[in-house]
Amino acid sequence: MERRSFLSAAAAAATAFTAKEVAFPTEALAQAQPAQQLVTQIWSRHLQWVGTQAQQVADPYGTGVKVGEACRAAGYAAVDLTVRNDGHVHPSNVATHLPAMLNGIRSTGAICDHIGVNFAPPADPANTAWIASQFVHEILSVAGAHGIKKYRFNNSGAATFPANTFGNQITAVLDGVRLNHRRLAAINAQYGKLCGVAHTHGNNIGTTVSTYAYAMQGIDPNLIGINLAIGHVATAAPGSAWQMAIRQNMPYIKCTAVEDLRATINETTGALSIGRVQPPGATGTGGGVINWATFYSLLRLGGYSGAAESQIEYTITGANGTSVSLNSAFFADHAQFTSGNLTPAVMIAAMKQDSDFIRQRALAGGWTAEQII
Repeated sequence: MERRSFLSAAAAAATAFTAKEVAFPTEALAQAQPAQQLVTQIWSRHLQWVGTQAQQVADPYGTGVKVGEACRAAGYAAVDLTVRNDGHVHPSNVATHLPAMLNGIRSTGAICDHIGVNFAPPADPANTAWIASQFVHEILSVAGAHGIKKYRFNNSGAATFPANTFGNQITAVLDGVRLNHRRLAAINAQYGKLCGVAHTHGNNIGTTVSTYAYAMQGIDPNLIGINLAIGHVATAAPGSAWQMAIRQNMPYIKCTAVEDLRATINETTGALSIGRVQPPGATGTGGGVINWATFYSLLRLGGYSGAAESQIEYTITGANGTSVSLNSAFFADHAQFTSGNLTPAVMIAAMKQDSDFIRQRALAGGWTAEQII
């Protein structure tokens, strides 16, 4: 596409989100909004153990059924399906495998209107090669035609701040990312007004939310938004800083990834460390890094409606008594499963604890049972 044609399309599609004052709901209004929903959701990276990678390629529909069944057994309403080379659907197979797997998942009663991709808009404003190399059109055209509403990007390979850059140099990086966000927004509009949500991750332009909000200025947040990974954000900005990040950037927060955190002090050095922990952990009642009742209350009062997606990165003890980090994509032929240390029952039990925790703390944050699915 020629530059003039692209800019015209982007201007028409990525409607500017003007810097007007946003009217947030009052307590009474937030309580009275039946359309506002919190959807319990699981990232399908944590469900890849339902089969081997070869089986998932050979039988996408059957794999989808197994994914949906595992999702429901673990207490979740929805699945965020990985569409990437190390995930459930390979980008090269998206035209046939994504529809089949979606049909399989949905046949179980599980919702699947989110996918996770490895799009990574770069900071170079002249670089458009990533659109073709990352199968952006191929994936989003199929996704939009089959009921997908949102997708998570910037999971890996995203733009970063080069070492020893300061001030205007950092701003220039974000300005370059913004132009590629505009390109992506135009494509989202083309395929049914999909919303791409950038994952706040330490290996890209920020866990602080504000960098993403800056790189999205002037873009319709219904086309490009933020996947607030609160475990990442609160690790980088503990205390009350994460609360202000939610309040200030709520118009752009279109999805959330939740995980519990615990803070410890080294008795010898006095150093603070913050790590992932299985809920309820130290923060079950809001006594640790994240006050979960406050977290869900802020989402509710800010008008949020969308997923609370479990991001399982903590360590558990397996059936053989061996500790294992779940921050990995285990297929059924992984050594943790062939050894018997991890089993479907062990995984379902861990995930059920997470889905129960989301519901409990959301209720404490003022959401009604009817609003939580």
